[in-house]
Amino acid sequence: MKSVIVTGASSGIGRATTIKLAKSGYRVFGLARSYDRLQELAAELPAENYIAVEFDITRPESYGTAVSDIAARGEIFGLVNNAGYVEPGAIEDISMPDLRAQFETNFFGLVGFTKKVLPLIMQKGQGRIVNVSSMAGMVSLPLIGAYCAAKHALEAVSDALRMELWNTGIKVVNINPGVIETNIHTVTQSKAALLRNSRFANAYRKYLEDVPRGLPASAVARAIVKAIESPNPKPRYLIGSGREMAGVKVRPCIPDRLFYSQVAKRLT
Repeated sequence: MKSVIVTGASSGIGRATTIKLAKSGYRVFGLARSYDRLQELAAELPAENYIAVEFDITRPESYGTAVSDIAARGEIFGLVNNAGYVEPGAIEDISMPDLRAQFETNFFGLVGFTKKVLPLIMQKGQGRIVNVSSMAGMVSLPLIGAYCAAKHALEAVSDALRMELWNTGIKVVNINPGVIETNIHTVTQSKAALLRNSRFANAYRKYLEDVPRGLPASAVARAIVKAIESPNPKPRYLIGSGREMAGVKVRPCIPDRLFYSQVAKRLT
């Protein structure tokens, strides 16, 4: 039985991925801050295929303990870096602590934890590192600049790691979803008040209230499992609507000024 670690396993894409992997015969170490929600997931899965691990990716001092506990249970074949969130905010609105917090979860925590797990996968001589990135890591958009920046950084690190591991038997795969039905957005009451008083207040309202329905998290989970099971996975899997897919693919062909002006019009 191959073992796979999934971060952010208590909800959304992580939860759907954990379920699909466990039901496909993998032993899954589901990591998340909410141990209670992880335990709720246990009721749906075979006990031998799922192990809940309380874990906070923003606390690097805990990585060693978590990895040691997992390693004691056997070899690790794969790591799915899924933990992440979006806090909307134009560059002029978002505070530096909030910007750094998004990087801590969406980038620095992911890279730091990967560095801890990688030696375990190297021992096996083959494996997968699957990074849940975003189409926002390929095309930047207004109001979520901090999130886009973290995902662009993830794309760059993934490319570097992919080359560094080229002849090791370990494949690095990026999953780039578009709009997905998850609870990835974080807006506290105090932040909501700030957004209402911003010059982009109307744009924030449309962004948070008129979000397209999106694909189910299970669609992303299927791509992740495919990346893990394929003997020669693609470096990158895009998952989204036809319009989203087309937008990402044709963006390099659109003159910059035209693209910026058309997107900026939506901020009014």
